[in-house]
Amino acid sequence: MADLKTIYIVAGGTGGHVFPAKRVAQKYLNNGFKINWIGTSRGPEKKICKDLGINFIQVPLYGFRGKGFFTKLKALIAFILSGLIFIFYSNPFNKQNSPMLVFGGYVSLIAFFYFKGPVFLQEQNTIPGSVSRLLLSTNKVSKIFCGFEKTKNFFEKYEKNFIDLINTGNPVGKIKEKENSLNNSSCLKVLVLGGSQGSMFLNELIPETFKEFIENNSLEVKHQSGYKNETKVKDNYSTFIGEVTVQAFIEDIESAYQWADIIICRSGALTVSEIIASRSVGVFVPIKVSIDDHQKENASYLSSLDAAWLIEESENFKNELRELLVEIINNKNLIYEKRENIKKIELKDAESIIFNEINAWYK
Repeated sequence: MADLKTIYIVAGGTGGHVFPAKRVAQKYLNNGFKINWIGTSRGPEKKICKDLGINFIQVPLYGFRGKGFFTKLKALIAFILSGLIFIFYSNPFNKQNSPMLVFGGYVSLIAFFYFKGPVFLQEQNTIPGSVSRLLLSTNKVSKIFCGFEKTKNFFEKYEKNFIDLINTGNPVGKIKEKENSLNNSSCLKVLVLGGSQGSMFLNELIPETFKEFIENNSLEVKHQSGYKNETKVKDNYSTFIGEVTVQAFIEDIESAYQWADIIICRSGALTVSEIIASRSVGVFVPIKVSIDDHQKENASYLSSLDAAWLIEESENFKNELRELLVEIINNKNLIYEKRENIKKIELKDAESIIFNEINAWYK
């Protein structure tokens, strides 16, 4: 048992994996732990570690599923190289043991090279990813922290008696819940989110759909475009006369949730969890090509409870969204009804639950 409380955190690539890891990492920092974070150079994790003063171990891992033969071969070589890098930096001859907490995605493959302590998995999606399932096929994982009840149900099918399945919810921090009151003006406040990188589909089709509503003062819009698309999206709105704000990335997302009547967005696990935590109302547009269709499954979790709307990518998307906007503008109580249903979902302090469950290993 290690005297110095140290933990390895493994997360990288996209905000959906990295931001939950950041929130849990902050919990450990606040409790005096040493953190070694394993990630890549392609996501926001390296900057996060620099800002928080966390030791960062960079590995060249990248995704392989759905790729061609040569890309998969390169990914295999990167996997072996990453393992060697990690083994070197993890002090293999040091007898002290420490737990490893992985957040899914291809970076979590590094857990296959970890032999000095238990591995804990935090799975954000309702349908676990390929790497999470690969890890489950080994005896490395001792506890899985599930983002949704449906996540727990999925893992239960494997009947691995040595794994504890804990429904923690996803780490989203302390997001303030929306007030009960609705916006009484005739103008509907709409927040558009395409994920941390933006969405080409939403960036192109949303402005076209919104045009008539903005010009007749039925909509006020805040649109997160992604860093590479900000100029293009501003151009898409530039011919309209009305209230439109375009930002590459919204830093104060909590205030944006408070402002919006509805949120038109992708349905990554983190976005869905933040909408639940803020008691907001989403119009989910799942990515059509998401692996295992997990984004549709995430969105269906709320739409099946009549706590959100779901519109799929299709040739009829603009018409479906337009009809929904007309319906909501004419009857804003529809928003209130969805909000009341989303309030029925229990909120959990995921960071504290995860911290306490792993911290018990040291005792």
